[in-house]
Amino acid sequence: MFESNQNTIRYKWDPETSTGYQLRFDAESAAKGGHYCFHVEDWNCRTVTNEWPCQDLTEALEVLNHFFTVDIEQERERLSAWLPPEYRAAA
Repeated sequence: MFESNQNTIRYKWDPETSTGYQLRFDAESAAKGGHYCFHVEDWNCRTVTNEWPCQDLTEALEVLNHFFTVDIEQERERLSAWLPPEYRAAA
């Protein structure tokens, strides 16, 4: 599920832990030249307790793939419309 107001895409809900994972693109940090603009986060916590900062989309998708199966190539293609052009190539 894409949350445009937060630049996040929510993934895989785990009923056993009552949480899931989201991928967030930090556009503000990217605009300032930040190196870790992608974040895999625990989506249920208002205060993020589990966060994995990533340098690029591939790294973020690999983190997600650690928690559940993600077709990295297919997901990168699906997300290409969501990301700014300069981050599509870096994926």
